[in-house]
Amino acid sequence: MNLVVHHLLFTLRAQTLVHLGPQAGAQIRGGVWAALREFACAAPKVQGDPDHARHCPMCRLVALETAESARGVTPPRPFAVRPPLPASPGQDCIFQSGETFVVGVNLFGEAVDSFPYLCQAFYRLGQLGLGYGRGQFTVERIQAVNPLTGETHDLLQGQRVVALPDLPITAALVQEAAQQLPADSLRLRFLTPTELTYQGGHADRPHFDVLMARLLERCQALEEHYTAEPAPRAEWQERYLSLTQAARGVRLAEHHTRWVRIKSGSRRTNSVNAVSGFVGEAVVEGDLTPFRPWLLWGSSLHVGKNAVKGNGWYELERPSGG
Repeated sequence: MNLVVHHLLFTLRAQTLVHLGPQAGAQIRGGVWAALREFACAAPKVQGDPDHARHCPMCRLVALETAESARGVTPPRPFAVRPPLPASPGQDCIFQSGETFVVGVNLFGEAVDSFPYLCQAFYRLGQLGLGYGRGQFTVERIQAVNPLTGETHDLLQGQRVVALPDLPITAALVQEAAQQLPADSLRLRFLTPTELTYQGGHADRPHFDVLMARLLERCQALEEHYTAEPAPRAEWQERYLSLTQAARGVRLAEHHTRWVRIKSGSRRTNSVNAVSGFVGEAVVEGDLTPFRPWLLWGSSLHVGKNAVKGNGWYELERPSGG
């Protein structure tokens, strides 16, 4: 797949009580949008215009629209939040004054050019306040990380950004890392609620064929919108048909997941939306050879609905004893 992903970690120190909900990604995404809107959008009245969106850093990150949206197709956002995780799924995240917490943001493809604006947005969000009661924080550290190689790079010195993200996930790294994964059994840990659409509803557990179908669709959409030379749609269609058919031969050997019901409110639209999904662990068994690279991509891109808000974040592990 012709895409790169930059993993960023923002270490934040609470200056007052910071009270976040059980899926804090929705609050963080909304807060970043509000902060960016203050300074990064030069023409708020034309945010829906595709030409404006291509050049505006805020709209590029969080308010992108294209002509396709007129057909009911909204492009995926070019980033995914990785929120602080509660002690137990469904619980709130609370940080006392003086405590630190970490927010991850994964930038996809060309969105890495918006990194300086994202840094400014976090500084401004710390002043505006985040979560219930608008808890304030300061930015203590910004890092680029590469989970496939274990490398990290500090991007902040004092209060000044001194480097740009430079540890991307690339296709070559994914292929190399995929060779190190077991080919017959893998454990998936769903860290945030994951909702996979299926036959007009949603899957209540991580059935492998459904997971792969939604993951391939997301990979195709992100590559199509955020890379200069995406693969032809015919190539994606052939890939989708062959892999989803093969995925039916992979079984869900174990699943220790449960559905978490969470709602997310938006001050911008004055609406409440569900960010529910299953969390927990699952073990899949079968011939995983052709799926290993895609599962690795998904661990960076997230999968399913509300990925931009942090849903669908999972990790891959060797099963116990493997």
